[in-house]
Amino acid sequence: MIAAKVIDSIWSTRKVDRLVGIKFMLVEVLGGTDAGRLLIAADLINAGIGERVIVSQGSAARQIFDQDNVPIDAVIIGIIDAECTF
Repeated sequence: MIAAKVIDSIWSTRKVDRLVGIKFMLVEVLGGTDAGRLLIAADLINAGIGERVIVSQGSAARQIFDQDNVPIDAVIIGIIDAECTF
């Protein structure tokens, strides 16, 4: 999982049937070696632009859909309310 910030919405008028009805957001990775990297993530929890979110990637992201044949590589799975510093 990674922390990211929602940058914008992604609109697609044509897409694979399995993706119809799924909202997509452009997110920017926060921290780590991939900081600043942009990803397109499926958004099933209605995150808003500017919010910090938790993103799951790869096969773990596809498990949310209960199908292995959904062409999804990143999914927003949570909104970060606060960060802890140790």
